[in-house]
Amino acid sequence: MALSDDSKIKIGIFLLPLVFSAGLLVAAVTDSTEKIEADIEEVKSGLAVHSALKAHPVTEERLSTVLREQAEMRVDLKSQSASLHAICNATGARCK
Repeated sequence: MALSDDSKIKIGIFLLPLVFSAGLLVAAVTDSTEKIEADIEEVKSGLAVHSALKAHPVTEERLSTVLREQAEMRVDLKSQSASLHAICNATGARCK
């Protein structure tokens, strides 16, 4: 059974939107996939840069501040301990 020219035109008109819709779907999926891949590469490069750092700059500064303050506290504690020891020796008190 052969199709008439009129039937072929109707089938073509019916299939035309489906073909364009499929093309648009493929284009949208491909575009979003490329965008996601670009975003992933950007995140990977940022992570590589961040991982290469010795420490986060703010964290490194805070750590150095904490270490400096601890050193100052140790000096003060040694001084107070020496003073307490001198007081205990001078008064004859039993200090622990």
